[in-house]
Amino acid sequence: MNKPGLVWRTVRHLTMRQMVFQLLSRIRTRPRLRFSKITPATYFLTVPEAAKPVTYRAGVFTLLNRTYAPETGAIDWNGRHPETAGYGKLWTYHLNYFDFLNQPGLLPKTGLALIHDFIYQSGSLRDGLEPYPTSLRVMNWIQFLSRHQLQDKTISRHLVAQMELVSRRVEYHIGGNHLLENGFSLLLGALYYRNKRWFAKGSVLVQAELRTQILADGGHYERSPMYHQVLLDQLLTVLLALQADDWHRGQNATFADFLARKAHQMSSWLDSITFRNGDVPMVSDSAFGIAPATNQLRKKAAGLWPVTHNCGIEMGNSGKQKSTDTGYRMFRQDRYELCVDVGSVGPSEQPGHAHADTFSFVLYADGVPLIVDSATSTYELGPRRAWERSTAAHNTVEVNGINSSEVWASFRVGRRARVIILYDAPDRLTARHDGYRHLGLIHERAWSMEPTGITISDQLLSLHKSPSHVPTGVARFHVHPAATVQITGQIVRVDGWMLAFVSEAERLISLESYAMAEGFNQLQPGYCIRVDFRGNLKTALTLVQ
Repeated sequence: MNKPGLVWRTVRHLTMRQMVFQLLSRIRTRPRLRFSKITPATYFLTVPEAAKPVTYRAGVFTLLNRTYAPETGAIDWNGRHPETAGYGKLWTYHLNYFDFLNQPGLLPKTGLALIHDFIYQSGSLRDGLEPYPTSLRVMNWIQFLSRHQLQDKTISRHLVAQMELVSRRVEYHIGGNHLLENGFSLLLGALYYRNKRWFAKGSVLVQAELRTQILADGGHYERSPMYHQVLLDQLLTVLLALQADDWHRGQNATFADFLARKAHQMSSWLDSITFRNGDVPMVSDSAFGIAPATNQLRKKAAGLWPVTHNCGIEMGNSGKQKSTDTGYRMFRQDRYELCVDVGSVGPSEQPGHAHADTFSFVLYADGVPLIVDSATSTYELGPRRAWERSTAAHNTVEVNGINSSEVWASFRVGRRARVIILYDAPDRLTARHDGYRHLGLIHERAWSMEPTGITISDQLLSLHKSPSHVPTGVARFHVHPAATVQITGQIVRVDGWMLAFVSEAERLISLESYAMAEGFNQLQPGYCIRVDFRGNLKTALTLVQ
């Protein structure tokens, strides 16, 4: 691997602001809390009902499908206990988010005890004082305290210090969803303390980032349905507080209306990408069990405006829902739903959650997943993370064992596949990508939809027009672990569907074992249909029962 070239192909996309703040973040000392001598008064907010997943019960934390049971003494908030040392940074982040404060049934005295344990150890905290987990923790503490009408001077003093930390260390060097979470926490903290400075900074930040990060179709520009759900949930929490508050109107009278319009857009896009059974495609670092479901978000939004009538999309209609700036197309028929990815891997400056999955697709039949994305089980650097981001982990074509986009490390992308849409209609879609241009190839894929079947046509086109060389590729179709797969000659049966493969040259059909992520740190074995072909391949998926 040409490491200098790889680094250049990665950093050349960064904005000047990112580069300046990347440098600043590297020379700064680690975050520390600064406490004020005066603690301002607090004002309880209107907050949503406690609906976070149950992650703390009877003294045991269960986060990302891994448990931690502090035996005696203080909780290890740094994640360095022998029991948690191998769980990784994301697990430590989740411990420090304090989502469990807003799970159903958590007693106020239990929540207060957890907060005070954290405060007692705050001088030795490391990952937990980074701006991102601090932003989420601030929002969770404020919601918990407001819901139970709890006044505690020690907590309030500590909360102000955390707010100041976020205000000083807005994550411009990372961007993306981190910046929005920073802004949301500043807004909620500003309302809780009626702090004009935080409100001004938070409102400017959130307005600028929502204008940038929410595309014209309403989708979040990082192309992850899971993160889209998470951010919409946070936006709705802020809107709920703003709707019941009068103080903020003196700071910015039109701000809440702006947020409501963006929430409308985001809700509409989420409806368009949600399968009839309530699932969203597990693409671009999406994982089960992390974000609120679409139905939960609809209910949360219903108290703010009539989402179903004003901006929802009718889920029963056949045909393509609409073209999307995010690159996803959802085709719906009575018996199946097909979600196709013909977009870029993400924003040029922040593709951290991108996978090398250009032209991949997800197929649900009769409300049940059939051909699936392998999803995400870890953010930790290693073979599993590398595979989950690879082209081989998705339902598309791989050439020479090389990824269509140059994903590397845990969140980096060098060379990116660029897509051109050739034809876009309610029952047909054709596109090309140049992710293999350095190999002298273009991948063209076409989907044709009928009520009882789908035809996928792949072509590997040589840029050099050499008649003596026919490029070879591997097409993969990851079958949901619950489905039954049988190969008979050139025909593959997957439950009630038949897959037939036709190519001008010889092709080889086989089964590979793979593991689908059912959530972080939770895998389920299944089978992937592998088709080795030369030049071109036509795949017919037909409903036979």
